[in-house]
Amino acid sequence: MSRFPSLPSREATTPADRVYAVMHPLRPMLTAGILSFALFVLAAAMSYATIRAAPPPATWPLLIYTAAFITLWAAAMVVLVVRRAGHAELVRVWSRFAIVIILGSHLACFGLIWGVMPFVPASAQLLLAIPLIGCVPTQLICSPENSVANRSGVVGVIGSLAVFFATRGTEVATFAAVYIFGFGVVMLILGDRVNGTVRAAVAARLASDEAARTLDRMLAETAAQRDAKTRFIAAASHDLGQPLAAAALFFDQSQRTTDDLARAKAVEGVRRAFASAEQLLSHMLGHLRLEADAVEPHRSQVAVRALLARIAAQYAPVAEAAGMAIRVGGAAGSLLLDPSLIERAIGNLVDNAIRHSHGRRILLGARRSGDRVRLWVIDDGTGVGLVDARHIFDDYYQGEQGGGIRSGFGLGLSSVRRLAVLMGGHADREARWQRGAAFYLEFTQSAMPGRARQSNIAA
Repeated sequence: MSRFPSLPSREATTPADRVYAVMHPLRPMLTAGILSFALFVLAAAMSYATIRAAPPPATWPLLIYTAAFITLWAAAMVVLVVRRAGHAELVRVWSRFAIVIILGSHLACFGLIWGVMPFVPASAQLLLAIPLIGCVPTQLICSPENSVANRSGVVGVIGSLAVFFATRGTEVATFAAVYIFGFGVVMLILGDRVNGTVRAAVAARLASDEAARTLDRMLAETAAQRDAKTRFIAAASHDLGQPLAAAALFFDQSQRTTDDLARAKAVEGVRRAFASAEQLLSHMLGHLRLEADAVEPHRSQVAVRALLARIAAQYAPVAEAAGMAIRVGGAAGSLLLDPSLIERAIGNLVDNAIRHSHGRRILLGARRSGDRVRLWVIDDGTGVGLVDARHIFDDYYQGEQGGGIRSGFGLGLSSVRRLAVLMGGHADREARWQRGAAFYLEFTQSAMPGRARQSNIAA
């Protein structure tokens, strides 16, 4: 093993953009655009049939502008159909393009009111007022999110039409001006109400979608936990059954044999079998207590080097039997932790390395980085596979071991992480370590003495 490398910084990632700025996905923009386009074309045709008697210098500019505007609108609709735009594009592009369409239609209405209507008879003026009045509510219905543009239509188009008739000087025109003005007031009020109602409906829709996604996620997590606990119960039944069956076998041997030495060996076998069952039960119950938040840490100053040396001495015989050696790297200072819980957490990591790494050396050490301290358990074994790496800290997860043999309940690493969190820290695996496996528990350094020296983990 060489000197442990510095850790890379982790960049935060942002979730995918799911902003539905206004109406979407409730309003079908394409349908609304087609309907409003058809109505505008009908109104333009009706207006053209009405103003043909007006002088050409007054009508030709309006006709040319209207033809160009209709062509641009039709081209935009074709592009929208071909692109099959999603909600994000509809909001960012096409909803804003709708403002251009609204303002462009308003400009055509202004030209009709002030450039052409003064040159046509009074009866034709009243007839032209029909499509002009219908233009505003159509826009309110088809594009309620563009409230500013729609208000400009109410004030500009309806207001101009009311002023136009109010200045005609006839009784019929005056009544028409009063009606048109009242209609404009109603449109202003309804426009705000429609916009607010639609926004509330969209907010409710989005909240419902989010709740549905959350429910699906929770159901999936519940199903995964259920399946994991089912596997746990099966593993517990199997693993606990082995030492109990062995104890029964040794007990029968102790009863049948007449040889004192054989009886002593059988009795020792019974003791070992019950000790193994007790260890399994203790491990299982300890994790269940952690899972139920029934463990209360009792903190005190823990000398890091003494802690690691004690754990190394405790597991040295087992490691030696597995052909491995444990050594403690340079470590100094102390941390405010629960002595028994931190010893249990690091012990689980050491036990995992002995059982599953198939290596020759295990290194225990500590390293300071800023205001953080990491307690490391590093081995030079086979490492962790890509599939196991994604789930290795999950409850009841058991990675593949040599020969496909599985042992234990799959609670060791999940217990380590729970214990670290319980003491205000964090547990993880250093993915960059390629010469085996490197696990660590990280805690704040605030409780360490100021003279504690920084130590590097080295082999």
